[in-house]
Amino acid sequence: MRFYFTITCLFFICYATLTGVRLSAQGVTLQIDQSANEAAVKLNLPKNGPDSSEVNAFLAALRYELIEDGYLAASFDTVIRNGDTVRAVLNAGRPYKWAKLSAGNVREEMLSKAGYREKFFRGTPFKPAEMSRLFETLLDLAENNGYPFAQLGLADVVIDGEEIEAALKMNLHAYTVIDSIIIKGDLETNRRVIENHLGLMKGAAYNQSRLDRIPLRLRELPYVRVIKPYEVGMREGEADIYLYLENKKASNFDGVLGVLPDPVTGDIIFTGDVTLDLMNPFKRGESINLRWQRLQTRTQQLDLRFAYPFLFNTPVGTEFNINLFRQDTLFSQVNLGLAIQYFLPGGNKLKFYVDDFQANVISASAYQQGRLVDSRSVIFGIGGAVNTLDYRFNPRSGYFFDITAGGGKKRIRENAALDESFYDDVNLRSEIYNANILAGYHQPVGRRATLLFRVRGGYFLNDNMFLNEAYRIGGLKSIRGFDEQAIFATGFAVGTLEFRYLLEENSNVFLFIDQAAYENRINREVEEDTPLGFGGGINFETGAGIFSLTYALGRQFDNDISLRGGKLHFGFVSFF
Repeated sequence: MRFYFTITCLFFICYATLTGVRLSAQGVTLQIDQSANEAAVKLNLPKNGPDSSEVNAFLAALRYELIEDGYLAASFDTVIRNGDTVRAVLNAGRPYKWAKLSAGNVREEMLSKAGYREKFFRGTPFKPAEMSRLFETLLDLAENNGYPFAQLGLADVVIDGEEIEAALKMNLHAYTVIDSIIIKGDLETNRRVIENHLGLMKGAAYNQSRLDRIPLRLRELPYVRVIKPYEVGMREGEADIYLYLENKKASNFDGVLGVLPDPVTGDIIFTGDVTLDLMNPFKRGESINLRWQRLQTRTQQLDLRFAYPFLFNTPVGTEFNINLFRQDTLFSQVNLGLAIQYFLPGGNKLKFYVDDFQANVISASAYQQGRLVDSRSVIFGIGGAVNTLDYRFNPRSGYFFDITAGGGKKRIRENAALDESFYDDVNLRSEIYNANILAGYHQPVGRRATLLFRVRGGYFLNDNMFLNEAYRIGGLKSIRGFDEQAIFATGFAVGTLEFRYLLEENSNVFLFIDQAAYENRINREVEEDTPLGFGGGINFETGAGIFSLTYALGRQFDNDISLRGGKLHFGFVSFF
């Protein structure tokens, strides 16, 4: 909500009558002379003059440039045309400068945030553009801190020759607070969830910047559909925000199932990849995510995550996750995580977390190579996330990052079935540190395309890491063109360059390159490589859900790229 402000008659002097004589002849020579008895004024003129149809605009632009440099009285008093020649006589006058611009009645904290210093306006050129920026900044500060009707102007204006003295004068009018968030429509989600997500609580100071972000923030809630734009009802000292919302299907199921004979027992077993996302099932903004994978006969993974935001109507939320993984008859992993999140304005957040990692060896024969171990690591850490994307699900501009870092203790459990010499060179109790990052930037290209620069990485720092404690990377979520979680790494980084052309709100086609580097430091043995994946794909929204198709090729250990080794990832997400 922008309300007009006055800058007194001084600015009318600066900006009035920017046009001059209109010429229509084609192909002219423009000659600019300066009035006598004036100090020379330097003009930034192009090498080639304008044609006849542009003379008027050309002179107006020159005059505007002079005004911006402090020549407030600049004008072209005489414009004479003689054949193909146009002669313009410039009367620039003398440059105006500030004698003094005092703070007037504007609050000190607002002036400080706006970057105002009185010394900047003493003996310096008077530049209207600088004044306009100062006024806009001060007014933005006012309307974002409870004063949407603020007006700003200059008072006690004194012009002595070419020196200007004035004082800032602000009329804040009534202090305004948010009185009510009124939801129109059949939305079933608890109103407090919407208020917390938007950062607009009853009794909070009116903040125009948060109101401006309402459309973007509502688009981030997959279970909310906007019927029409929000409205603001104003009365003395209070503002009501009217939101027009309805329910939207957001929970989804995505799955592929198959049957295979077990190569050892001959029994029929189920394989597949099933994802179930329940969004807002209890109407409090919570989410429940479950994924089960069994892509090989004896390898399975189960991921479960539960997130609950805004506990007790506060900006504090919680998140719990569990990850179970079993690799054939070799080893298993059990990872438990608990986090407390603090939501910041704009959708950013801080979190404090604890992770409990357990690695277990299933078969005694798996110890023989010395690459597996029974261990438990408990890590305490802190993280933060910032997101400025214009639309989180199919962005065109903005940046994001999510960083975590922590440390703790690791304990290796001795197996009684093994000879004690197995642990001679192993530190049974040690410190372990872990850091993870996901960051990216979307650079708009034209009106419907974007270029994504993204980095994803993680690192474990410990004296003796083992294979069943490492990251598992590769596949659709990390390095496309490789089998899912086929690469073990104690540290990795994946840089992505991706071009996307946006077809619709949730549809796009894309081309990408994933360049990775990793190391696998297992029991003092180190394996390193720089795998490369590239390809393209499409995400296309239909009435039934979102169809996705990705084709990628990969290269590892300097091997040649083989088309026969390409990976085709197909998916379909159905909403309910």
